[in-house]
Amino acid sequence: MNAAAVRELAMRLVEEDIAGRRCTEHSKVTTRAALRDFLRWASRRGTPDILVLGKRDLVAYHGFLSRQKSRRTGESLAATTINYRFYVVGLLFSCIYRAGIIAENPAHGLDLTIPEPAGWRRRPLTRDEVTRFLESIDSGSAQGLKDRTLFELIYSSGLRVAEVAALKVGDLDFERRLMVVRGKFDRDRMVPFSEVARDFLVCYLGDRIERPEDWVFHGSRGPTAGRHLASRSVSERFRELLRRFDMDRPEISTHSLRHSTATHLLENGASIRHVQELLGHRSIESTVRYTHVMTDGLAKVYRRHHPREHELFEAVDDEYERRLSTLVARRPKEG
Repeated sequence: MNAAAVRELAMRLVEEDIAGRRCTEHSKVTTRAALRDFLRWASRRGTPDILVLGKRDLVAYHGFLSRQKSRRTGESLAATTINYRFYVVGLLFSCIYRAGIIAENPAHGLDLTIPEPAGWRRRPLTRDEVTRFLESIDSGSAQGLKDRTLFELIYSSGLRVAEVAALKVGDLDFERRLMVVRGKFDRDRMVPFSEVARDFLVCYLGDRIERPEDWVFHGSRGPTAGRHLASRSVSERFRELLRRFDMDRPEISTHSLRHSTATHLLENGASIRHVQELLGHRSIESTVRYTHVMTDGLAKVYRRHHPREHELFEAVDDEYERRLSTLVARRPKEG
């Protein structure tokens, strides 16, 4: 089997693997791109036959990734990007090893995971920040109306970027304000959307509201023209607007809007089970991470209103100490 045939077989095996995992379309696209990047690297260094690659070669590729710059920002690749691209390499060799094509998996036992920067954490936007962001979008222009509708809908229903990008007009029930969302692992769910989101959708769609097979948010140029909007385009547009409104922060991303939905619902007393269903989490553990807002809020209310925490309540006075001393003296002695 020549090098080209091996590469073709390897790509097919990876395709079968990710199909079996029922990944989202966005994950599939990202995996394919990472796989192509690795195969191009191998060809450029004179080793197009991936069957001859060993651990040293994979370490060399990891070093290559660490030195790469983002084509979009010109900055070094993020740790999460490097980790994922190298994970795909491990997936590739795992597939061809399980298929019996190689006798030993060179990626086995090779842990080169880069830890994320200490203290980094994606955070939700506050309610004021969400309002400021959405209200700053000029919905008087065609692009502005599309942007406002897009991000209003994400925040309304806690949608993932890939989910909102893949919506069709027929998925929307405007009368009941419900929509079918095609989530991760092919798990469809029915979720509500707000009156504000509905009004913007009606205005944005116009006559297209009668065409159920139309994509709600379609691309306007390039490979996405006539197709649904690419997830990457949504994220890039969000970042562009953040910069325009002087709100750009490393810990804020498009996914922060989804975090904001969960956080604000919990702050207002929503059940964690209902939030789990809205977000489409398979496990309650994925939703529990948002409950810090509940405990933080509870602690503030407790300290503000509980008589023994209230700053005006003098819990320890002479009478209190006298009674406490009496109780201690009366306590039965052990033994």
